[in-house]
Amino acid sequence: MSSSKTVTRGRFLAPFCKVACKIEKRSARKLNAVDACIAKTIAEHNASGTDAAVSSTKRYIYEQKQLFHYRVVRFFDECRYLASGEYFRTYSFKDFVWDIRFFTKFLLLFILGTLFGRQSIFPPIDPDSPLALALETKVNPNY
Repeated sequence: MSSSKTVTRGRFLAPFCKVACKIEKRSARKLNAVDACIAKTIAEHNASGTDAAVSSTKRYIYEQKQLFHYRVVRFFDECRYLASGEYFRTYSFKDFVWDIRFFTKFLLLFILGTLFGRQSIFPPIDPDSPLALALETKVNPNY
């Protein structure tokens, strides 16, 4: 490889290397400021030559498996609470606003799912529809 190509590549890669160095320095600085418990765990893993992130992920998955049944029980407790009418006895305007916010987000997610999942908000065309004949020669009107 000629030296001119090396210089050109060096100029091209220099900004990326600078950014990478800044990211590494920032991470090293933040690593020095972690909690004592996390620092102890990292030191133990460094001493044994293992990756602390792997054990953290395994621990998280294990804890989530354990919490699944708690979440199921909690869900049915909340359903019973709603069915008992206790929720609506103390219902206020503030609760109404929170409920409207929830349903608005739910509607937005439904519409976005419909748009990105089917690429259309129109209902699907039935096979017996007169528009189905146009699909053989024309572009699908749902797109």
